[in-house]
Amino acid sequence: MADGEVTMKLDAKALERLRQAADAAGQPVEQYAAELISDYLVPDDSLAEDLKILEEYDRTGISYSVEEAMAVFDAAVKRRFEGSLTLTATRS
Repeated sequence: MADGEVTMKLDAKALERLRQAADAAGQPVEQYAAELISDYLVPDDSLAEDLKILEEYDRTGISYSVEEAMAVFDAAVKRRFEGSLTLTATRS
């Protein structure tokens, strides 16, 4: 097996589903399959961020409910856009 190459055997049903999904995405089957595998196996940066949040919780014991977090988010959005949005109602 060459570096970066893998040969896989799929049953007929799985292969057909893969082909259909690749066609729908407008990609060659091999490229589509490689992207699926890469996206599934390669962690994104959010895992590191989640671990930092967990470490902070373990250190302090402080946590926030979804409602508290959304209230902070809503207030930040309101402050950011205060005075910058103008809504105009029109009648047709």
